[in-house]
Amino acid sequence: MIRFLLAPLAALLGAWAGRELARRRPRPSHPGAVAFAGFLSPPLVGAWFGRPFIEQAVAATAATVGYGAVLFGGDIQLWFAFGLVGAAWAGGLHLFSNRVAMPPAATPRPSVTTAAAPPAAAVPADDRDARAEQEFAFRLQLPCPTCGAAIALPVYHRMARCDYCGSVHVVSRGDQTVHAVVPDSIDSAGAAAAAVLRHFRHVHYLRRYDQVVRPLVVQAEAERGENPGLDVLLPRREPALVAAAEARVRREADEWAARAARRLHVRRWQRLLAPYWHGSGTLYQAGFGRGAAGEKRLEFAVATIEASLPATDVALPGMGFLSYLRLLRPLLGSSESAVPALPVDRPAAALDRRLDELSQRTADLSIRTIARRATLVPEVRALVYRPWHVVEGELEGASFRALVDGGTGKVEGEPPRNLVIPTVAVHAAEPPPALVPSRCPECGGALAFAPDVVAHLCRTCGRVVALEGGRWRAIPYRRGADRGNGPLLPFWRFPLRLRTATGTLIVDLDRLTDGIDGTLDRTDGRPERPGHVLVPAFRTRLTRAGVRLYRHLWQAVQESHRPLGDERFSPADPAPADVVAVTLPADEARVFGRVYLALAFSTRDLARAQVALVRERFLGAELEGAPELVFLTVPGSLLEPYRAALGRARPAALSRLEGEQPIH
Repeated sequence: MIRFLLAPLAALLGAWAGRELARRRPRPSHPGAVAFAGFLSPPLVGAWFGRPFIEQAVAATAATVGYGAVLFGGDIQLWFAFGLVGAAWAGGLHLFSNRVAMPPAATPRPSVTTAAAPPAAAVPADDRDARAEQEFAFRLQLPCPTCGAAIALPVYHRMARCDYCGSVHVVSRGDQTVHAVVPDSIDSAGAAAAAVLRHFRHVHYLRRYDQVVRPLVVQAEAERGENPGLDVLLPRREPALVAAAEARVRREADEWAARAARRLHVRRWQRLLAPYWHGSGTLYQAGFGRGAAGEKRLEFAVATIEASLPATDVALPGMGFLSYLRLLRPLLGSSESAVPALPVDRPAAALDRRLDELSQRTADLSIRTIARRATLVPEVRALVYRPWHVVEGELEGASFRALVDGGTGKVEGEPPRNLVIPTVAVHAAEPPPALVPSRCPECGGALAFAPDVVAHLCRTCGRVVALEGGRWRAIPYRRGADRGNGPLLPFWRFPLRLRTATGTLIVDLDRLTDGIDGTLDRTDGRPERPGHVLVPAFRTRLTRAGVRLYRHLWQAVQESHRPLGDERFSPADPAPADVVAVTLPADEARVFGRVYLALAFSTRDLARAQVALVRERFLGAELEGAPELVFLTVPGSLLEPYRAALGRARPAALSRLEGEQPIH
C-alpha cells in the first residue's frame, strides 16, 4: 500500500517544492539546470513557472506514471522516456520565458465625462500617488536676478516673484518658442537599474494584489450593497482584513525586490533626448442656435486649449497629461543639453494643426448650435526635450529591454524597433526668458505684482507702461470722468467698425442689431450714430461665474455713455486702492470683442434672424480700428460676488476635449 502511494506522493511533493521555489528563489539561468529539473520532476517545473492548472495536472500525471513504472514494474526505460519528455518540455518553457515582457505604462485616455471614483481599497496603493490632479502647471525654472534662488515660473505668466528674497520681476521674452528640457532624474547605470527594479517590483505587487486583495475588495463592495446579488454567497469581510491583506502584499513585494536586486544585471545603458511640441492658447467662440425653449439665441464662450505631440518620427510614448510638465529647465546651459538628442522631424506647423483640430471639437455654448465661429489665440509654444533611457540586462536569468522615462523614473515599456540612439546633442537653443527688475521706466517706482499683467499702472507717477520686445513703452489711457467709490476696471475701447463678410462697414450698434433679420424697423430713416464697444481688458476664470461677470459688465458700462477724461492719475490725484490689473492684450481683446458683441442682440432682434445674415453680419465680421485703454469705476456690489473669478485658472482642457465631437 505504501509503495502504491509513493508515485503520486512524489508528484505532489514536486509541485509543492516548485510553488515554494516560485515564491522564494529565482529561476535558474542555465537551460541545462531547468531541463534536468524537468527530467526529475515535471510538476516542480510547472509550478515554478506558474503554468496553468491543466498543464500542471498533466505534468503530475506523467511523473506519477513514470515513477510508478519504476516502483511497480522496474521499467527504467519507461521512466527514462517520460523523463526525456519532461526535460524537453522544461527546456521549451525556459526558452519561451527567457525574455521578460515589458508591459507598457498604463496611460488613461482622457475623457469628456468623469466617472465616479472607485473606493480607495479598490485601487492598489502603489497606483494612488499616480492619480495626480490634472491641473496645468507648465513651469520654467529661472534664477532670480537679485539673489540667484530658483524661481518656478509658469510660462504664461508675465511677472515673477522670488519666494526667497521677495523681489518682483517682469518677464521679457525674446523668442516666441520656449526651448526647455525635462530634468533628468537618472544620471547613472545604477539609477537606471533602480528604476527597472521598481518597475518589476510594481508588476509583482499588482500580480499578488489581484490574487490576494482584489477578491476581498469585491466581497466588501457586495456587503455595501454595490453588488447585492453576491451578498448571500460571500461571507462578511471587515475593512481591516482588506487593509491587512494589502499590507501583506506590499511587504511581499518589498521582500521580492530585495532578493531580485542581487540578481539584476545591467549590460547596457544609453541616454537620449526626444523633442515634443507643446502649445496652448485661448479659444474664443460665438454661436447661433436655439435655447432649451426653442428660442433663437446668440452666445459666446471662452476656453483654454492645450496640446502636445512628438516632434520626432520615432514611435515614442506621448507626453501624456500636461501636468507632466511640472518643472522644466531652459535647455540652454542645462546639464541635459550635452545628452544626444533625436532630430526634430515635425515642424511647428504640426502643433498648429493639432491645436486647430482641438478648437473644432470645442462646443461649450449652452445652445443647440446652428452656426458657429471659433478663433484660437496662441499663447505658449514650446519645444520640450524629454529624457529617455534604454536599459538592457538580465533579471533572474531572463533578459529584458526597458524604456525608462528620465523625468518620472518609470518604465514605459520596451524601446521602439525604429529607435536609433543618436550621437549628436542639440546644436542650438534659444535663450530663456529674461527677468527684468519690476521698476517703472519713467519714475523708478515699484510696479505692483500681478502674474498675468500686460500693462502696468505705476502707483507712483500714474503712467501705464508695457514691456514689449525687451523695451518699455508708455501706453496712453483715459479714465472715467465720474469718480465713484467702487473698484476701477480696465477696458479696451474700440470704435465700432465691424466689417461684414460682404465688405459692408457697420458703425452703428443699433443698426447692427436691428438689421440682423434683414429689415430696419427701428433705425430706418435716422442717421447713423458711430459708437464704441468696451471690451474688458482683464481675464476671468473660465467658469459660469466669469461669463456672468462679463454679462453684468456689458449691462453696466456698455449701454451707458459715460464721459471720459483725458488726464491720467498722478501723485496729486492717485488711483484708488482697488484697481483690477490689465491682463488681456489689445490684439486678443479684438478677437474677444468680436464674440463679446453677441450680448448686444436681444430676443426681439433674433426672433426673425436668418442664419445667412447672422453668418454675414456677425459670425463672419471683423472688428477694425485701434483701441484705447480706459479705466472705469463700477459699483462694488457688481464686482464683489465675482472676486474669485478674477484671474485665470488653467484646467487640463485637453483631458476634457479628447474624444469630444464638434456640434454642428
